[in-house]
Amino acid sequence: MRIRRLDLARYGKFTDHTIDFGQRTKGSPDLHIVYGPNEAGKSTALAAVLDLLFGIEMRSPYGFLHPYPSMRLGAALDLTTGEREVFRIKRPQNNLLDADDQPISEAVLRADLGGIDRDSYRTMFSLDDDTLEAGGKSILASEGDLGELLFSASAGLADLSHRLGELRTEADAFYKKRARSGELAELKSQLDAFKEERTKIDTLASRYAQLVGARESAASRYEETIATRGRIQSRIDEIQRLLAALPRLTTLRTVREKLAPLASLPEAPIGIAEELATLQNVEIELATRSKGVAENINELVSELEKESVDDVALRLADRASRLPDLRARYLTAAKDIPERRLQIREADAAITGILRRIGREDEVDPTRLVLQTSVVGCLRELIESRSGVTSSLRSAEGEVSGARRRLDEAREKLEAAGQGTVVTSNSDSVMAGLATALAALRADDHGVRLRLADRALASHQETLSTRLRGLTPWTGDPQQLLEMAVPDKFTVERWKADLATARKTVERHQQEVERLASDRKRLTAELDALEAIAGVVTDHEAGTVRAAREQAWAEHRRKLDESTAGVFEETLRRDDLATNARFVHVNELARLHQGLQAAAVLDADIARAEELLEAAKTHFQSFNHEIAEAFSHIAPGFRGDTSPERLEAWLGSRDLALEALSTVREAERDRQAARADGAAVGDRLTAALAVAGVSHDPAASFEALVVLAQAVVDRGSEIKRLRQDFEDRARELADRERIHKEAAADDQRWTSEWTAACSASWLGVEGPRPVADVREILSAVSDLGSFIEKTSGLADRVTKMERDQAEFAAEAGRLAEELSIPAQESAPLDLAAAIENRIREAVSARSRRLEKEQAVQVAREKQHELSDATAIHGRRKAELLQFFGVPSLSDIGVVLRQLEQRAALRDDADSAAADIINAVGSPTLDEAEKSLENADRAALETEAAELKGRFEDQDQRSRELFTEHSKAADAVSAIGDDDSVARIEERRRTVSVEIEEKAVRYLKLCIGVAAAEQALRIYRDRHRSSMMAQASEAFHTISRGNYRGLATQPDKDTEMLVAVSADGGSKIASALSKGTRFQLYLALRVAGYHEFASSHRPVPFLADDIMETFDDFRAEEAFRLFAGMAKVGQVVYFTHHQHLCDIARKVCPSVTIHELQQPSASLHLVESSQKVA
Repeated sequence: MRIRRLDLARYGKFTDHTIDFGQRTKGSPDLHIVYGPNEAGKSTALAAVLDLLFGIEMRSPYGFLHPYPSMRLGAALDLTTGEREVFRIKRPQNNLLDADDQPISEAVLRADLGGIDRDSYRTMFSLDDDTLEAGGKSILASEGDLGELLFSASAGLADLSHRLGELRTEADAFYKKRARSGELAELKSQLDAFKEERTKIDTLASRYAQLVGARESAASRYEETIATRGRIQSRIDEIQRLLAALPRLTTLRTVREKLAPLASLPEAPIGIAEELATLQNVEIELATRSKGVAENINELVSELEKESVDDVALRLADRASRLPDLRARYLTAAKDIPERRLQIREADAAITGILRRIGREDEVDPTRLVLQTSVVGCLRELIESRSGVTSSLRSAEGEVSGARRRLDEAREKLEAAGQGTVVTSNSDSVMAGLATALAALRADDHGVRLRLADRALASHQETLSTRLRGLTPWTGDPQQLLEMAVPDKFTVERWKADLATARKTVERHQQEVERLASDRKRLTAELDALEAIAGVVTDHEAGTVRAAREQAWAEHRRKLDESTAGVFEETLRRDDLATNARFVHVNELARLHQGLQAAAVLDADIARAEELLEAAKTHFQSFNHEIAEAFSHIAPGFRGDTSPERLEAWLGSRDLALEALSTVREAERDRQAARADGAAVGDRLTAALAVAGVSHDPAASFEALVVLAQAVVDRGSEIKRLRQDFEDRARELADRERIHKEAAADDQRWTSEWTAACSASWLGVEGPRPVADVREILSAVSDLGSFIEKTSGLADRVTKMERDQAEFAAEAGRLAEELSIPAQESAPLDLAAAIENRIREAVSARSRRLEKEQAVQVAREKQHELSDATAIHGRRKAELLQFFGVPSLSDIGVVLRQLEQRAALRDDADSAAADIINAVGSPTLDEAEKSLENADRAALETEAAELKGRFEDQDQRSRELFTEHSKAADAVSAIGDDDSVARIEERRRTVSVEIEEKAVRYLKLCIGVAAAEQALRIYRDRHRSSMMAQASEAFHTISRGNYRGLATQPDKDTEMLVAVSADGGSKIASALSKGTRFQLYLALRVAGYHEFASSHRPVPFLADDIMETFDDFRAEEAFRLFAGMAKVGQVVYFTHHQHLCDIARKVCPSVTIHELQQPSASLHLVESSQKVA
């Protein structure tokens, strides 16, 4: 897996940010550094990678800017299946999306992660100071995936050590020297217990019968006493229930007396209490509201009768609505008419001034002088273009004159230079050929190459001679040396490796033979010492004694007399003594057997080791013979050092001689080529001079020919240049004359258009006018039109305002007349104000009357609704009064309280009846009452007191009889039945056999554990895991040789890592300084990454400023390790230290640096190679 691009869309402090790692460059380490100041978001980007791969955590600390539902990040990943765009959002399920925002399976990423989870990835491949240290400690404790890889050197050895400890514990549990407890001691205690038990139960039959009879009698008397005690207890319980039921019967009868007067009351409907309260409240509310509504209606009707309306004013209201608009126009006219008339006089004065300026003071109709826009536009355009036309004509005339002068000068120069020269059609091609030949001659370096080749040839020939003399004992010429058949480099390397391997094999077998011989001598001495111990009976001696016993037994069975019996007794005693002696010396005997077996194995191993030693020596000699054969082919009869190193050195000297021979031949070829190139260039120049018709001395030197050719080429170039200049001047004159003709035509065309434009208006009546006059007339006439239009508009406006004033006065008079308002000599404005006041009062009166009529209607509708509600309430009230048989609603409340009292009394009666039935135990209440009526409370209490005394006597008697019965039963059980003794004997023999078997297993365990521990120590010394080797090398590199490497040693049930310093000392990890310990943790991660990548597809390795405790030298070595990791997979390092970027460039010039300038800035890519350049 590789991250090609990381998109921080909405994550932490980032919004729409991208880190583009780009495509990996083949052949270069995939190392990246993300550099930025503190708080720039480096740690956030590191956490984003983990959240992208494994999901955003439930309580993410990076949701402070963007809320959880909006968090989003993505990446372009290079997976096994190809490049893929993935996105991660914050939600419990289906949070991994593809490029189309569709959910995809987590297996898309899990397949390339090698099955590791989030915690393992953080510990192994996503490091900061905390995870670097915590993960390092877990590795040293052999925890986690990396810990298992690190200590796989002894894969299973820790478990094996644990298993051996368990076996040793198992052996010690059976027997341990000087220990008082143990399984063997327990078994021996069981044998003693069996003996004591047999003594106790071995009793006479008569005594057994007496004990059985006593047991049966005690059991019968105990059962009878228990039955009597139970009957007494039952009667006591019955009396107590009857005494408890008597008060409840009294309570029941009292409740029945209280219920009798309430029996005739009707059952109240459900919810009647709540309805009663509602009916009472509604009754009061309806009466109050009905009274208020009636009073309101009377008051409104009285007010309505007092209102009067002016119908005439209301009828004229629509016509009077026009008066405000007419009054506004009347007032505006009175204000604006004087001002408008003043403006008319000012416009007339301006028109008179314009006519005076253009010389038309007597013009009767000034509107005739206003020009059309098309005429004005044409005239202005012609005026503007006149200066350009004039300027172009003058410029063209001057340029034609200058072009003629330059043409004459070019003709004179060409005629002067061309005297005595014949110009042909192919002169240019001839000169070009001669110039090309001359340029090729100047560019050719055959002279320099010839001199260099001569010097190089002499030097290389001397080197060849020196190297040929160094090939002794070989002699011959260089060609023979070149054609000689010799072993290739790979063959020599194979010989060296095979010879070294064979030599090591011989030494290893020699050491093995010596070791085995030493072990055999040590074992022989140990066996001799064991056999010399007093009392130790060997297997051979024990077999002889056992054979004598069997022979004596056979003889005794055949004869069965006193003599054979004595012989058999004697041999049996000797056999018992031998067996007891072997049992006493079982440890020494086991060691003796083990030693004899080991001696046989060692003898076989020694023989095999000697065979392997001879075979290795033969194999070693075969390689020496093969190398000697190679020397004989090179130099027959050679005597001396025939080692592969000597052969390799001679072949190296031969390669140097052949290299010198190659350079000599190359120098000869260079000299011949230089001479050939010089001759070819000279021939080409001679041919070019002949074609150009240049005569020269055939015996002239090479340099003279070059000078002659250069002079000819220069003169031809000068003539060509002058001829080209003459042609350019001729073309220039033609162009200038053409431009002059076009300028003259433009001037004539402008004059015609100006005459036509003036004739289209009154300006051309007297003929075309000058441009300056027309320009001033246009300026004056442009204002004339606006003043004429302004005068006309002002006059029209005054007329309309006078008409508006007359219309307002007439309309006010007509309305006043219809309303009977005296007009007399009132102004129109005052008359209009009176009309508006009259109509306003009429409208207000009509509005008040309508409001009162509507209020009366609403009040009557409300009165009708209250009447309906009162009728409904009356019907429901009548129903309830009739049901309960009372005159008012308050009386219904009294009845309801009586019903509640009756229900409570019934509950009390039911409770008392249930208690009585349960106490008496009768099926019905009547039967229970009859039973209680016949009961005498005093007699029952007297009987209960007597029964309690009898119960205590019987209880004491039962305890005494139980004790007697238990003792009798124990006595019988202690004796057992008839086969108890036989069973005890069988169990004793079983324990004896068990002791024998476990003793044999104990011996096997002790011997096996000792052998396995010895083999385990040897195995640990000979094997180490590949990750341990890589970690040692990485730690050696990062510590700059201060530590030689790492080693392990067993520590109880685990392995402990030890750092070995350069001087041979060792330290455990906790004893190292913090900086060195962090370097160790990093070395372990580097080795783990290589180990993981060797069996899985590599994943990105991330680190966030983990070199805080590193000095610059160790940081340089750390980056060297990172560069090595980057050749396998992608490595990204986050830092805020600029000097670490410089160190990284020094170590890995192809490193890519991503610079985060500001916390809010985007990341941009800086190619390190460009900065280095």
